[in-house]
Amino acid sequence: MRIFGIIIFIFFATFVSEGQNRRDSLFVLTPDMIFSFGQSYNSWSVSAGFGPVFMYADQSGYSLFPNEEVDFGPSLQVTKHLVPAFAFEMQYLQSDMFGRQGDYGFRGDLMDISINGIAIINQMSAHPGPVNDKWNYYLKIGVGATLFRSRLFSVETGEVVRRSQLYNSSNPDYVVLGYDVKNPEEKTSRATDIVLPFGAGLMYRINNRFDVGVESILRFSASDRLDNILTGATNDRYLYTSLNISYKFGDKDRRHMRWTYRAEGMDVFGRPQEDPLLAEIRQLEEDIDIYEANRPVHKDSVVITETLRVVYDQYNVRTIFFPPGHIRRFSPADQLLMGRIAVELNNHDDKKLTLYGYADSDGDSEKNMEISRERCLAVKEYFVYELGLNPGRISIVPLGEENPLSPVSDLSPRGLKMANRRVDLVVE
Repeated sequence: MRIFGIIIFIFFATFVSEGQNRRDSLFVLTPDMIFSFGQSYNSWSVSAGFGPVFMYADQSGYSLFPNEEVDFGPSLQVTKHLVPAFAFEMQYLQSDMFGRQGDYGFRGDLMDISINGIAIINQMSAHPGPVNDKWNYYLKIGVGATLFRSRLFSVETGEVVRRSQLYNSSNPDYVVLGYDVKNPEEKTSRATDIVLPFGAGLMYRINNRFDVGVESILRFSASDRLDNILTGATNDRYLYTSLNISYKFGDKDRRHMRWTYRAEGMDVFGRPQEDPLLAEIRQLEEDIDIYEANRPVHKDSVVITETLRVVYDQYNVRTIFFPPGHIRRFSPADQLLMGRIAVELNNHDDKKLTLYGYADSDGDSEKNMEISRERCLAVKEYFVYELGLNPGRISIVPLGEENPLSPVSDLSPRGLKMANRRVDLVVE
């Protein structure tokens, strides 16, 4: 059984990987292919399947494929998609069942009814949607009930076994479920057990009406009595692998929801995703409120900001001040300022950002030019690597100690030096 699980996993993973590698196909997405709550899609489908049922019980082997009789059964599924990635399904399965191990075997039949949740794996990837517009891969898990009849028989004689034979007692009843214990040929009410289906499948889109697919679902029984033997180490279970054909209800010219592509900015439930940058900005705003509440107001920086508005002849100049030298950590206030600018640029594709870098007059002019360049680059790298801004929208203009701010009567000597150790951020 473990080998079977490994093979299924490798088979399934290979198909998914190959499909994802072939994702960049030549077709072009049209509006009807992109999922949106504002559009109508077909969401109901019915599927019919047929395939083998492998029993894994105390009275059957645990090999990959049973070496005895294999029973086949039909299935019927009705599916409702809620969003492209998730659906609910009601499934009905019917089959004979058989197993033989040692001196005894069992034979019977079952009806399986379950309600399952379906998660389409490729709709949860980084590029959500059908693979090459043709393939979907999914996992299925659910809960249901198995209604069954079974009789334990002797391999040697072929006759139904009595409890006196099996347990060395005087009880003459037959070892049966769903049959009369006095007359194993007379049917009674079916025995019922809870069953937990779990498995995987793939489907192929033929057109807007029909899909085909294959799925393999292992059904775990909540008890250990499908074969009438209660002494096993694990509960009984059975594997149903089927080929399916699916008919999709609705307008024949309209796409089914499971074959749409999740739009950028939506989560797997089809809800609009919040811009992570906005969430970061909110956190920075909280940090800056705390920061501002606990630091003195620097008059010099206020005067400098007002002066810069005159220098650039506009009122959208923002400034980051630097200490002597050129290496620094950006404070919460600086991060908030740059975050707000990044949001503004993300919301307006026509805007660009220019960074003007300055240095004070201390030291060599060539060195000061390099310092101003590195200050510009530090700010640009924060926008690109921390805030995800396109580097092509950011220009840098290092000016070194050129064009210093003229002395302002309200500035202290310390404030005047700070005024010329800065990067001006101008949104144009």
